[in-house]
Amino acid sequence: MRLLSYSRSAKLLRLAASLLVISVAGASASCESRAPENRQGVDSAPLVLRRGLGGQPGSLDPQRAEDAFSFDVLRDLYEGLTTSSPSGEVMPAAAESWSVDKTGTHYKFKLRRDAQWSNGDPVLARQFVTALRRAVDPATASGGADLLRAIANAPAILSGNLPADKLAVLAVDDHLLEITLSKPVPYFPDILTNTVASPVHDSSLAESGGFSKGDATVSNGPYSLAEVVPGASLRLLRNTYYWNSTAVTFDEVQYQLVPDENAEFTRFRAGELDVTNNVPEQRFEELSKAVDSGLQHRAALATFYFTFNTDRGPLSKGRKLREALSLAIDREAITSAITRAGQVPAYSLVAEGVWNFTPAEYGWRNAATTARISKARALYSAAGYTASKPLRLRMLYNENDLIQRVCVAIASMWKEALGVETELVQMEFRAYLAARADPSQWDVVRVGWSADYNDASSFLDTMTDGSPQNFGRWSNAKYAGLLGDAAMEPDTARRRLLLQQAEQLMLEDYPILPVYFYVTRRLVQPRISAPPINPMNRTYSSQFGITE
Repeated sequence: MRLLSYSRSAKLLRLAASLLVISVAGASASCESRAPENRQGVDSAPLVLRRGLGGQPGSLDPQRAEDAFSFDVLRDLYEGLTTSSPSGEVMPAAAESWSVDKTGTHYKFKLRRDAQWSNGDPVLARQFVTALRRAVDPATASGGADLLRAIANAPAILSGNLPADKLAVLAVDDHLLEITLSKPVPYFPDILTNTVASPVHDSSLAESGGFSKGDATVSNGPYSLAEVVPGASLRLLRNTYYWNSTAVTFDEVQYQLVPDENAEFTRFRAGELDVTNNVPEQRFEELSKAVDSGLQHRAALATFYFTFNTDRGPLSKGRKLREALSLAIDREAITSAITRAGQVPAYSLVAEGVWNFTPAEYGWRNAATTARISKARALYSAAGYTASKPLRLRMLYNENDLIQRVCVAIASMWKEALGVETELVQMEFRAYLAARADPSQWDVVRVGWSADYNDASSFLDTMTDGSPQNFGRWSNAKYAGLLGDAAMEPDTARRRLLLQQAEQLMLEDYPILPVYFYVTRRLVQPRISAPPINPMNRTYSSQFGITE
């Protein structure tokens, strides 16, 4: 794609205003229930919650899912040992309680005796053992398996040096699960709120398509899968065997796939959606001033950034060229003229607001724009690039109107400041996920990362060797050592210092280009009672109600 010349805020405003919006283009078996068929009575229509979803879920297999769209749906379908409250607190879920010994490494989880699958089978401790072993088995290729590295033997299993059945998880009996860690991890119950730690039913593993077919999927969450219409919608029905089904308001959840935020906004205004997945940034200021707009928003523990390919290609040859590309980006202009919805310019990977941590930052953060550009040009020239011999890059990103405009802005800034020629490659979300994992297909890739738990390591661990999120395959032994030391450090202040040193070291090698920290925003119809927005943007349909 050819890029137009792009200069700072004024041109950003014109670009933001002129870019076109990009639009991209079996019911479950009935069973006897312990709960009412719906909240309004047998003779009335079932209550339906209609939610927008920004794209097709990559997978409804809880151990294989690795994208936000999949996680949204999976949180309705499955329930792990623990869950996350709207305020971000860790709460009991399939486990009614848990304890940890004095070493901080041996956990015991007591499962609810009334927890059942959507077919009426009891939820058993051995099913969590199966799921956790399956997650760390290299054959599963789980995108979330790295979260479970703290469990004893998990690293050796993930590297193929031990079989999965050596994972230190044990079903003592049907309702008591023991998990042994290799080191103390005080936030381990928070890790277990992630969908990768969801149990799996034997039938889902035995039957082809057992995680994505309405007539085959057995789940243990508030809802069960009824229907999937690829590219269009998903329909979930109340799991009447769910242990807390009487506290669930809606009998049905309909996810409508709407990749374009403006189209989603139009459907909300037309009354076709009850809750949106997002809000168009150009509408944010208008909606924030209207009392009855239904707008809800809060800062999120999440970062929008780009990963540089340090494995091959021109950006693998040294940090100075990568530094030049980072220096050339005016983050303040992007958040004020492109995103325009409260996003905060980012100069670190770890988001602001993470517990017990102050994010590192580039030493030039407060330098004048002219000084940044001057240094960027010097570094670019020193790397051997000129106007007649420009750096050529291939940038990969997923289809989305805002992401498209940010990518155009980034490429235009590189063009104007340095003369870089950037090929923009936009892909449908699932195709993008596959291509993102293959650095032979790109030089720069768009990444968004939301904390899996409220700790800096949730961000920093993504840049370690072997992490499935380390798309550019950056590697640094000292960085790994600092994170390893932090993982074993019992003193909170010392651990914080080690993590901050690790982030500073990583930033100074420029394997990534942070752009901004996300703000979670959504629209909710007046008739819907919505929970506060979770700091990690975890939204459970079971927490919504009716105001009327």
